[in-house]
Amino acid sequence: SNTSHLAEMGEEKLPTYFVLNASRLVSATEIKHYDSHEKREVVSPFWLPPGPVVVGITAGASCPNNLIEETLIRLFELRGISRARLETAA
Repeated sequence: SNTSHLAEMGEEKLPTYFVLNASRLVSATEIKHYDSHEKREVVSPFWLPPGPVVVGITAGASCPNNLIEETLIRLFELRGISRARLETAA
């Protein structure tokens, strides 16, 4: 798929996590993601380092926009920023 190919390109240079949806961002210390080498979903600890970070999010053309949006919102929630606060800022 396009999304898996994007993940393969990303992992060549950066920590990369291919997630199905926002629920896979379990906590700031646990993420469930697809490992293309093992061909299964795995759990990785300590994926989101403390402090400021730069996060890139990409998705294949067939990935619904709402899945991308929910994943972004979940990422902010893991940093203590609520959906309501994001909507107020928009």
